[in-house]
Amino acid sequence: MRNHKNHFFELGYMIDAMGCQREIAKKIREQEADYILQVKNNQKTLLENIEDSFAVKKAVEIDTTEDCGHGRVEVRKCIVISDLEFIDNAHKWKDLRIIVKIESKIYFKKTEKETTSTRYYISSLPADAGLLNESIRSHWTIENNLHWNLDVIFREDNQAKRNQTAIENANLIAKLANTMLDQEKTFPKSKNRKRLKAFTDSTYRELILKV
Repeated sequence: MRNHKNHFFELGYMIDAMGCQREIAKKIREQEADYILQVKNNQKTLLENIEDSFAVKKAVEIDTTEDCGHGRVEVRKCIVISDLEFIDNAHKWKDLRIIVKIESKIYFKKTEKETTSTRYYISSLPADAGLLNESIRSHWTIENNLHWNLDVIFREDNQAKRNQTAIENANLIAKLANTMLDQEKTFPKSKNRKRLKAFTDSTYRELILKV
């Protein structure tokens, strides 16, 4: 049985060249894993192909979940289509099997306001809407936690950088630092405390860098 280990790559954050993204999908499949790739606005043709598909093609599976907590209620609908007729050059994506639409509706109890969002994905996984809904939800939970760390702990949103390369490099360094702080377990304190200790204690700093 194939190991359905999922590899998520948000196309908006990857290298712009479509060929490079297809090569990544190929390498994932060569490792006997499956991919779920988010399609964003910078992939205009692919995104339009997917939107057209969902406008006229019949879904093979639909899964709806509801999560409550932290003063909000989120309803997520996962819609899966396996008919790739409208996807240009679908064969160039290694083992592409389905396209996915996630509709999210969040109701905030305190403000009584509601937000909605729609995201699209391509995947090599079988048309299992429940599995896809849970996999994508778990990924976004991790992503949201990471963004919170970068904003609150590393103050990324307050940085005054304007050069795009500098912004991307700083973001990468912050993510690496965040991972190192997570993995260091000998000083069981907050990440801010760990950062301060690393700043003042060269021995501890070297310990983190060796993690």
